[in-house]
Amino acid sequence: MILLGIFMIFIITEKSIPKKFSDAQLEGNTNTINNIIKELNLHGNAIFLPKSNKFPEERIFIPSNKSGVIRIPTFEDDKIIFTEPNGTNLGIAVPPSGLKLIREIEKDLAIEETKLEKLEEKLQLFVGLNLLKSVNFKKRRYGWDLEVEKLESYKDGYNNSSQYPCPICSAIITLITRALNEKIRIYDTSYNGKKIIFHLNMIKRRDE
Repeated sequence: MILLGIFMIFIITEKSIPKKFSDAQLEGNTNTINNIIKELNLHGNAIFLPKSNKFPEERIFIPSNKSGVIRIPTFEDDKIIFTEPNGTNLGIAVPPSGLKLIREIEKDLAIEETKLEKLEEKLQLFVGLNLLKSVNFKKRRYGWDLEVEKLESYKDGYNNSSQYPCPICSAIITLITRALNEKIRIYDTSYNGKKIIFHLNMIKRRDE
């Protein structure tokens, strides 16, 4: 069941223009990952990993623990589930749910080379494409706050947004990861109605 769910992530189907930016077409993959997180009893929040020599696209690592020392294992391109030699589960590494959305947008707009100084401007593309009502990215003392206001409320609230965000939010955090070229963790989330705030910080060496 888990392997079938992982396989579904990599299935890419062509959609009509009105639907290609829709959350609905990716909802199944998001739900599958959320089920895997639940089955493996993972409690940690998402850590967005930039591209590397090991894998050509960004990954999300979801650790088993939410606090304390977070160990990010050495990644292999084809590996999903990571365990200690004694069988202890370390977490999973999966593609962000927003990668397909980014690829669709890249067909029409240049967002691949996202620099930090141009990031806010790039993020406004999601408003211009009528994917979001508003998006704001602000520096704070120990990280950043990403405030996203959707056009309509989430069907099931914001359950699991800290571990595996919806495609639109995931796409935005992936672009932030590209701009900073660092491991970005969702430290916490807060929300009000259609708005959700992702409290982000950078993973330091002592946290790994």
